[in-house]
Amino acid sequence: MYKAASGWALLAVLGWTTTIPALADEVQIQDRILETVGSVDFHPCDLEAQGRARRVECATLAVPEDYDAPNGPTVDLLITRLKADTANPRPDPFLAIAGGPGQAASESFLFLDRVFDELDDERTFYLVDQRGTGHSGRQSCDFPDEEQLMLEYDAEVTRQTARECLEQFDGDPRQYTTSVAIRDLEQVRRALAVPQWNLMGVSYGTRVVQHYMRQYPESVRTAVLDSVVYPALNLGPGIAIESQAALDAFFLRCRETPNCADRYPQLESQFEALLNALTERPRSVTHENMHTGRQITRELTAAHVIGLVRFSLYHTDQTALLPPIIYEAHANDNFAPLARRAFELIRQSSQALAIGMHNAVVCTEDVPLIQPDRIDQQPVEATYMGDLVLNALQDTCSVWPQGVIDPNFKQPLYSDIPTLLFSGEWDPITPPAYAEKAMRNMSNARHFVLPGQGHSVSVLGCAPTLVAQFIQSASPAELDGTCLQRLRATPAFIDFNGPAQTRKRDD
Repeated sequence: MYKAASGWALLAVLGWTTTIPALADEVQIQDRILETVGSVDFHPCDLEAQGRARRVECATLAVPEDYDAPNGPTVDLLITRLKADTANPRPDPFLAIAGGPGQAASESFLFLDRVFDELDDERTFYLVDQRGTGHSGRQSCDFPDEEQLMLEYDAEVTRQTARECLEQFDGDPRQYTTSVAIRDLEQVRRALAVPQWNLMGVSYGTRVVQHYMRQYPESVRTAVLDSVVYPALNLGPGIAIESQAALDAFFLRCRETPNCADRYPQLESQFEALLNALTERPRSVTHENMHTGRQITRELTAAHVIGLVRFSLYHTDQTALLPPIIYEAHANDNFAPLARRAFELIRQSSQALAIGMHNAVVCTEDVPLIQPDRIDQQPVEATYMGDLVLNALQDTCSVWPQGVIDPNFKQPLYSDIPTLLFSGEWDPITPPAYAEKAMRNMSNARHFVLPGQGHSVSVLGCAPTLVAQFIQSASPAELDGTCLQRLRATPAFIDFNGPAQTRKRDD
């Protein structure tokens, strides 16, 4: 379908993302103790996410970096506490696990109690920054200028970038995997004297939750899985395929919607032509910086278009912006809106992840376990991404050490723990079929698919109410998800003013 596109190593390793939070500064924890929970002292602290600051309660818990060497180096885990709106909260709190891999719960979920406001009437929320993320020894990497990375794909450049990231790793990269992280969560539970968690995981966080359920079933009262990764999944071959399916569905929706079809009757072919043209010859584009307002000139490549489309497909309000952006670039030779949006989305996404921790996970739990015949079965060359993502993942992991992984890590999860699963109909990375595979051996589970939606959907429509009802009853069978059927995808923009046709008023 599309010619081979240029590549970017960092773009390739962004696997499962949830939200795109702002990058926070170091957390400031005051000396004053507000309350001791179990053996953990909580202090006032100020955190920031998505450009908003919030005063919350924070604590740190030191855990061994290597559990087989308990007297060796430690990792200080940040625990954030969002207090319930009651003096006597229930003893089973709510614990949210972030995605990525590489996102921090304190950044992704800092305002989650306000979304699930029916839950915090009775339960305290806890957020634990997974080791290597956020304020739990974040394993970031200083990369060269992002613009220079968005060039023709070079395997050796990708490997060298991974080597430089590995050299910057502060600690043992083998100890920053899911199998180790769930031991941290169990240490947190014991330190807080929590009898059982109500767990929620989003995207990669669903992998963490499921493995915790497997290893510590008695510690879990209920589980909510949003945008589900089934245990046997190896990230890589399916990324381009699932994203292409979501893009095809978007083009189909445009053709079937009168406003969009009338305005953009050749949207798909225009996108293909645009991508091929930038593959052949990148463009120098001048546009305003979204933060400073100053005019800047950058080289725009096909990889920027790939990044823009890939990240836009995660949420339908962002997908809705694609038609006028594509049309303006192809039909009117106006690349400024495309460049402005692409650079901003890619910048936000790259800042949201701790790339060192991300590599530690995917280079242990995914890439080394991909079977060659699995790659052959996936015709990635026919997708808009091509084999960019898969190649970059393999090149990155060729120089990255494999870490700790439990022997049963990839086995199906057999569980009777009450579990609620959510999927977006057009999720470009974890489609509904993944949730169906995950729940095959769950005897007490329910799966809801949100029509017209993308990735990370449990905050949409009436889903928060369903989550509250589920955790109250611990019975997925009792839930009525009819209210979810009212959801629809955000209509495609006809121009930069919105989805409705703009008409001049007759005076």
